Amino acid sequence: MNITEFVSILDGIASFSLQESYDNSGVQFADLGADIKKVLISLDLTSDIVDEAMQKKANVVLSHHPIMFSTVKNITKQKNPALFKAIVNNINLIAMHTNFDLAEDGLNDYVGKLLGIKKITSIRRSTEKTYKFAVYVPIGYADKVRDALFDAGAGKIGNYGETSFNLQGNGTFTPLDGTHPFIGKKGRREKVKEIKIETVIFERNINNVLLAMKRVHPYEEPAYDIYEIKGNPPSGIGMVGEVKEQRLKDFAKFVKAKLNAKHVRLIGAKDVSVKSVALCTGAGTSLVDEVQDLSVDIFITGDIAHHVALSAREMDLNLLDVEHFDTEKFFVDAIYERLVDNGIPKKVLLKSKKMQSPYTVL
Repeated sequence: MNITEFVSILDGIASFSLQESYDNSGVQFADLGADIKKVLISLDLTSDIVDEAMQKKANVVLSHHPIMFSTVKNITKQKNPALFKAIVNNINLIAMHTNFDLAEDGLNDYVGKLLGIKKITSIRRSTEKTYKFAVYVPIGYADKVRDALFDAGAGKIGNYGETSFNLQGNGTFTPLDGTHPFIGKKGRREKVKEIKIETVIFERNINNVLLAMKRVHPYEEPAYDIYEIKGNPPSGIGMVGEVKEQRLKDFAKFVKAKLNAKHVRLIGAKDVSVKSVALCTGAGTSLVDEVQDLSVDIFITGDIAHHVALSAREMDLNLLDVEHFDTEKFFVDAIYERLVDNGIPKKVLLKSKKMQSPYTVL
């Protein structure tokens, strides 16, 4: 497997098209044709992580945070030591940041399950659209076309794959001049027993699904429909859900223990029984106003600044400030599981042992 093939698998897990506009997920530095030896998975790229990759003979570092968020005009050993060391040692760099934050079964869903949160929706829904796709196929070719649709990414609803509805009926058509019909003769109306295959597709997969369908469909002009589904998209920022009821401080201690966090900060306007929860791993303070409108009992996130904490108290919003590192360190386990599920051999994947928070709690 080479880098290009690996990136394609990553895109199938959490499409890079989902990433926020400010982000730089994807390939940071790579020889796209290089064969993968081992992949070291880490939260960040640091000099220690590059050293670890070299020691373990990994030629790929897959990190959550990109080392290059914005345009880099020059790279020096003095100002960019980790990036410089990775480049001169031919370590390929790939990042999965906000695309994995937003993706279904991504980082927020993983941490939410650790905390026993039953997900209801996202804090802010993704702008990606979902479509119903229907195609009409001669009965004998339905299985072949259906398999092609699923292989191209169609049919995913929540934790279910390969979903479809199939309805048998009669199709009619008249081949006109210039056609080369698979069934029937020019100028004569044909009546054919067909299967209507209905499934769902994400916006990112439309072109792939169409190409896959046309490659295996026997008709030279397949009939199909695509129409938008209005509703709750599966991807989005953060999550909102329900937990087993606990008192506020008890719940805060529970979160601290479950995440193995060194410390948490409770910004509590009122002592309540916690039942409804919002979660955004990493830094989610930009979502405070939206969370306030959701009327949850507590919002778990990180990097909460002084003025945001004061504002939350004024709004009667309980916040639990968990260090950025302590929610996002689970990227390693979360993406490891998804990669194994997608057929990547465990012997190729390494979990970093050198990750650490930049802060020391005294």
